[in-house]
Amino acid sequence: MIGLLRSILFVPGGRPDRFAKALASGADAVVFDLEDSVEASRKAEARRAVAAFLAAPSDSPVTRLVRVNAAGSPWFAEDLECVGALEGIDGAVLPKAEHPLHVEELARVAPNRTVVPLIETARGVLDAPAIAGADAFVPALLFGAEDLTAQLGVPRTIDGDELIFARSQVVLAAAAAGADAVDAVFVEIGDAEGLRRDALRARALGFRGKMAIHPGQVAAINEVFTPTAGEVDRAQRLVETYEAALARGEGVIRLDDRMIDTPVVERAKRLLARAKLGA
Repeated sequence: MIGLLRSILFVPGGRPDRFAKALASGADAVVFDLEDSVEASRKAEARRAVAAFLAAPSDSPVTRLVRVNAAGSPWFAEDLECVGALEGIDGAVLPKAEHPLHVEELARVAPNRTVVPLIETARGVLDAPAIAGADAFVPALLFGAEDLTAQLGVPRTIDGDELIFARSQVVLAAAAAGADAVDAVFVEIGDAEGLRRDALRARALGFRGKMAIHPGQVAAINEVFTPTAGEVDRAQRLVETYEAALARGEGVIRLDDRMIDTPVVERAKRLLARAKLGA
């Protein structure tokens, strides 16, 4: 079952010594990676390591996902076979997602048809709405910045102006499909302040979480994407005040010198729901 996805930590499939630590990191989800972090000659070894670890009984509440290699790659067919036989996973991540048919192909072997597409190419960004609407359970869209900026031939900057359109496209596609949008990794592992700035910017754009490549990034990501006590208090007051006004036959209210109507209340309710999930 897929729960809250504030933080998604990737762990190399060829490093079984890191698997338990990843699950204990505090991340909402851990992705056992068979793609970028595993060199071509070790793909089969990584599949075996991931399968052996996931087969062991566990009471961890962390969502477990496996990232396969891209559709059309030499390893995709074997990855599909692996995912279909795996125990103890909640879904699969499809990298370089560019077509809903590829999502659906992976969904046929994934638990409960659960696939999380990773949007990281120009075609993927442009076709994000179709990908999100594939005939599968798509709980979230992940946004990948490194492959996309490489394809565009532009440097990735801390301010991220070069990615505003792409990020917004992924957020809109996810929202239209009723899914979460999860932002790209921040590759400067030692830059805690830079990570926080990047996460805050992503939250402001509508992302509900962020991917991580190191356990040390998880706490900061969770903090940014968890509503603060002040936000929860204001949202609760807003909802209560609005519902009291409705009982009096009023449709628009004033709270703290601000006019409040239905869309604002719905946003507050969504914030409260996410806060409850993260409690």
